[in-house]
Amino acid sequence: MRREKGEEGFALVLVLWTFLLLAVLVGSLLLEARTSRTVAATGAEHLRARLILDGAINRAILALLDARDPLRLPLDGAVQSIPLFGRNIALRTESEAGKVDLNAAPPRLLAALFAGEGVSPADAGLLASRVATWRAPSVGTARSEAIAAYQDAGRPYGPRFAPFRSVGELRLVLGMSDALQAAVAPLATVWSRDGSIDRSVAGEALLRVLETNGDALAASQRAARAKGSAAGANRPAALGEAVTIAATLESKDFVLERVAVIQVAGDRREPYRVLAWR
Repeated sequence: MRREKGEEGFALVLVLWTFLLLAVLVGSLLLEARTSRTVAATGAEHLRARLILDGAINRAILALLDARDPLRLPLDGAVQSIPLFGRNIALRTESEAGKVDLNAAPPRLLAALFAGEGVSPADAGLLASRVATWRAPSVGTARSEAIAAYQDAGRPYGPRFAPFRSVGELRLVLGMSDALQAAVAPLATVWSRDGSIDRSVAGEALLRVLETNGDALAASQRAARAKGSAAGANRPAALGEAVTIAATLESKDFVLERVAVIQVAGDRREPYRVLAWR
């Protein structure tokens, strides 16, 4: 039986579409295979970099615990480059004693911190009092009024009436903005447990804030650093002192950082405690 020309043309088109579909499927499978290999290689490289950075942090811990270690790590956050497994690691050690402790700092110091980031004196004072309210146990009328202030502002929560668990929790305080919290976060801590600041290990940014608020000790420390005669940053970590260790590795494809906070315990069985590791 002879086929009509239209039927033959339709069959030819169907065959061509079938070959095209097969070509697309094969191409997709090849692309997926190449992508999977790339993702696997990238994942392996990330894992390798993470293990190297964790090794760098452990190397820093050893240096902090042993005053005889040739690796000297200043406690003021100055960055040092160290070689490890064929990579150059940017290592930064920063004592939490050189920051403003949200759970211990007096309101005037908190107000100075906020004012240093451009908050008006009146608003800085109000915000400092709210931080103090958040962290302190409260009962009776004061507690009810504090909770009511948050409810009136449309917040589904009130103050914790307990210590801050992290610097990030500061964002929950009434009147605190994301921008302000991000600005003060590097200058604040919950680990020092001290209302004062060790200016010998304080970072440059915090020293500038304190100097702007008339802190003579901060001004003299900045001047000494400018002359290269500042003391204290190279001292050993004290018993009970918390130190943040940040290790950063840069490659052509990514930048990876690992951060740990440790506390010097001084115990043979537990020479240090890990407070955070991320």
